[in-house]
Amino acid sequence: MIIECFLVILKQLEIIHMRINVKNEKSLMKSLNKVLNTDMQIKIKGISIDSREVKDNDLFICLKGERGHGSDFIDDTLLDKVSIIISDKEFLNDKVHLVDNSKDFLVKLAMDFRAHLNVKFIGITGTNGKTSTKELLVHFLKTEFNVSYSKKSYNSTVGLPLSILECDEESEFCVLEMGASKRGEIEYLCSIANPDFGLVTNISKAHLDGFSSFKDLINTKMSIYECINSRRGTFFLNNDDSNIPVLSSSDCSVVSFSMTNIQSDYYANISDIDKGIIYVNNCLFEIPYLTHIFASNFLSSYSIASNIGVSNSSIKKVLRDFRIPEGRGNIISLPNMKIINDTYNANLESMRKGISQLKKLSSNSVKIKLILGDMLELSDESVEIHNELGRYIDTLDFIDTIYGVGSAIRNTLESINKPFVIKEYFANNEELIEHLKVNPINDGVVYLKGSRGIKLEQIVDYLNVK
Repeated sequence: MIIECFLVILKQLEIIHMRINVKNEKSLMKSLNKVLNTDMQIKIKGISIDSREVKDNDLFICLKGERGHGSDFIDDTLLDKVSIIISDKEFLNDKVHLVDNSKDFLVKLAMDFRAHLNVKFIGITGTNGKTSTKELLVHFLKTEFNVSYSKKSYNSTVGLPLSILECDEESEFCVLEMGASKRGEIEYLCSIANPDFGLVTNISKAHLDGFSSFKDLINTKMSIYECINSRRGTFFLNNDDSNIPVLSSSDCSVVSFSMTNIQSDYYANISDIDKGIIYVNNCLFEIPYLTHIFASNFLSSYSIASNIGVSNSSIKKVLRDFRIPEGRGNIISLPNMKIINDTYNANLESMRKGISQLKKLSSNSVKIKLILGDMLELSDESVEIHNELGRYIDTLDFIDTIYGVGSAIRNTLESINKPFVIKEYFANNEELIEHLKVNPINDGVVYLKGSRGIKLEQIVDYLNVK
């Protein structure tokens, strides 16, 4: 028991799980020596901010986390591995270099490294679809160009600098995902990355805790346009999102795309989407996922790739083998049941879109069951937004059962009044799993979606192996 408690404490103290490989050691060393004002001659094979991930000849940056500091994990084993440690908390060892602020050091290192790269940077931000759009775009670009890109969801004020430092100087393009949890963060990320191309996938009410209002969030997301405009780059405009402001005049190139506005530069006809077919500017594409969400992500990434010069034939080849990232609508087919794993994240707009796509899967013999988790970080609008989701579901005629997990999701269930809809509420995943052991789901379509903090992937794993 003592050992278990100790491991729990260690886990709580550890910080973000991130490490990158260094592709251009000489260029990195030039930037490192400049930022530290030194003339070191050492090997650096990777950069890590997680002591668990450190490998031989790594640069380890000690960052302050919510419950601890990276320097708390410096020991003899770590010191034997690393080439150098950066810390803003004093630690007496020749390999440890003291700086005023470790995070500021990381940013300065990335900015200096970026300034010497002859690479075109593409920034992608928005409420939904950032990672899926990035992955599609990277696959498209890779068919004809050398490409670097942010791995996983390295899109924060820590993740983005690391993604830049992993960029290969031989690349022609670097695709970066940009996320914002509070006012000004996209502007800050743009000041680090200096993107030449920019995209806002869409804007909706999500992660509102760090913003004074929804308008504040919109202004933050649109900072990427301001950056692109000042650099006279190319901005890709989603004409289907009414929350993205109309651009009256621009110093940059503006390339528009739409599934409703035929006057857009890239217009997608999705009338045959149920057959897996989309026409973009009258060119036919066969898509692997028959949803409006995938169509939107495809159109935005296609617009960038096509504008840059990727051929339609190359894009068609990618689509034949493309698989969306885990937790973003993956379908798990079991003998009598389909599980749709859309657990990566959630907000009102993505909830509506995801649930609406289920209608085509319903029938008298196929029941649609929803497992929904809380939508987090909605500030004082949380209750109303969860109620609004319930009112939306109440207008649908194809939902059989809803399992709610969390606390705020109770508001959603209470706003559903249809007598034939079965509603079950659970405080956490463990309670739901115990319920399913006694009352198993054996057939139909099960759609799971909630914010990452709810961890509904635990339910996916249970359903998939039970």
